[in-house]
Amino acid sequence: MCLVKFIKDIQVRLEAIPGPSAIFYNALIKVILRKPELRIAQEIVQEIDKGILIDLGSGTGFLSIEVAKRAPQLNIYGIDLSRKMVEIASGNAGGIENVKFKLANAIDLPFENNSVDFIFSTGSFHHWKHPLKVFNECYRILKGNGVAWIYDGCSDSPKDEIIKLKHQYGAFKYPILSQIQKLHGFKWEIYNTKIKRLLEHTRFKKNFQMKLTDGWMKMILKKI
Repeated sequence: MCLVKFIKDIQVRLEAIPGPSAIFYNALIKVILRKPELRIAQEIVQEIDKGILIDLGSGTGFLSIEVAKRAPQLNIYGIDLSRKMVEIASGNAGGIENVKFKLANAIDLPFENNSVDFIFSTGSFHHWKHPLKVFNECYRILKGNGVAWIYDGCSDSPKDEIIKLKHQYGAFKYPILSQIQKLHGFKWEIYNTKIKRLLEHTRFKKNFQMKLTDGWMKMILKKI
């Protein structure tokens, strides 16, 4: 499959989450995704503790809020294409001053060139209709040496990773988590071929790496 066809295949996916699904997602985070997102929040604040952060596809705001709580000197902006997601996230923030949520499209972010220190995104990459444009927009707004961490599901983790996840999440939660990963992401082969080529066509070029963590693929991109 050529790069153009791969991008067109991504474009047919739903990008903005409708209202009823946003409500369901908010509940799902609390039950299933809380543990991995808390771990990601801790990793983020260990990487950066002040500056401007953008959460692309911030959903109902759980991760943005957890990062904001841990690092009061960070200014965090959650960006989502779903009005209902932004509404729920703003309510969940409960007056935390260093996090705000905005309705916007990731292909046209409301930030100046070279103005953002760090970008993160969890579970939204597979929804992007125009991934090349989104990655290039991330590159535009990042400061020099700025970094983006993009997480998405990986449906075929190695056996040792599956054993670890089953132990972490238990017999009830792991099957649900594994289904989430299948529906929200790609197989390892796709990441290592088509998505790798996609990233090489962005302004980041070859300044990226991919690694599997907790059943999610983490793409790390740096603006050089």
